[in-house]
Amino acid sequence: MISSYDADMLPCEAAERISVRRIAARERGRTAADLMEPIPTITLKASIHEAAAALVEAGRAILAVVTLQGDLTGVVTRWDLTRAIAQGLPDDQPLEQIMTREVIVASPSDSILEMVRKLEHHDISAMPVVEQGTVLGMVSADLLARRSLLRLLQSQMD
Repeated sequence: MISSYDADMLPCEAAERISVRRIAARERGRTAADLMEPIPTITLKASIHEAAAALVEAGRAILAVVTLQGDLTGVVTRWDLTRAIAQGLPDDQPLEQIMTREVIVASPSDSILEMVRKLEHHDISAMPVVEQGTVLGMVSADLLARRSLLRLLQSQMD
């Protein structure tokens, strides 16, 4: 139940608070490692054109840019590619010209709450899951919402 009574609270607001608490209680133990999905990768030597093609093929909004050894060195997003095109950069330009080098990442042990806080605080929609420099997968706001909501709805049907 709601811990404090608010006479001005609408029934839908009360129901929303209860739903959020249920999701939080059920999802408390789930981590990035439990929820992550594959993230497409591309090497630092790739071009803007190759990155755009990889994003389209993968159907994702983010690519992990990795070294030849597989260590994360940056990310390229749809927004980065859109900005590069708007600035008139040639599509054979190297990725290092447009990629984000200071990457916000999730650890495999990050909780759902920790991931949501990072996404919100940094105003990003997705981030790689990284352990000791190695890219393991990715989490996104959409993924967190879909998986958490699905589990809540399934539990309500049982």
